[in-house]
Amino acid sequence: MEESFLLFLQEYVRFDWLTPIMKWLSFLGDYGGACWIVLTLLMMIWKKTRWVGFTMGVSLALSGIFTNLVIKNLFFRDRPYEVNPDIEPLGNIPSDTSFPSGHASVVFALATVLCLTLPWIMEKKKAIIVSVLFVVLAVLLAFSRLYLGVHYPTDVLVGALLGIVYGIVARAIIGPVKKKFEKKKFDNGTRSADV
Repeated sequence: MEESFLLFLQEYVRFDWLTPIMKWLSFLGDYGGACWIVLTLLMMIWKKTRWVGFTMGVSLALSGIFTNLVIKNLFFRDRPYEVNPDIEPLGNIPSDTSFPSGHASVVFALATVLCLTLPWIMEKKKAIIVSVLFVVLAVLLAFSRLYLGVHYPTDVLVGALLGIVYGIVARAIIGPVKKKFEKKKFDNGTRSADV
C-alpha cells in the first residue's frame, strides 16, 4: 500500500514546477538539520527569545538522540527506492535507514515547541499566526519526503508523532526551569529593593 501511494505521487503529483519547491523544503532538514540548529542558536542569543531557543535546543537534542541514533538503528528499514526500483528518488539520496523520518521528527518538534512557547514572548494572536505558519511548513516539509520518494508514509507519520512528543517533553523540561530562574531573579530584585 505504501509503495503504491508513493508510485501514485510519482505518477500524478510530481510536476516540473513543484519539484524545485519540494527539494528546497526537504533541503531545510538536510545536513543534520543544520538550518534548524542555526535558527535555534540565533533564538538563544537574543535575550527576548532565549528560553524559546533553549526549549528548541532540547527538542532538537531529543530528536537527534532518539530518532536518529536509537530508533533508526533498531529498525533498519530500507528506503522505498531500495525495495522497489520503480520508485525514483529525487534530490539528495539519504544513506541512512528509512524509519522514522528524521526530517519530520525535527520539524514537528520545533513546530510543537513554538506552539507551546511563543506566548512567552509575544501576544497570543501573533503567537497563533506564527505557530500555524510553522505547522504548515512542517506538514509541507514532511510531505516533501514522500514527494521525493525517500520515505514511506509511516516513516513520516511516526517521525512527526515523535517530534510532537519531543516538543512536549522539551517544554516540560524547560518550563519549570524558566519559572524557577525568573522567581529567583524576582526574589533577588525584591531583596535589592528592600536594602
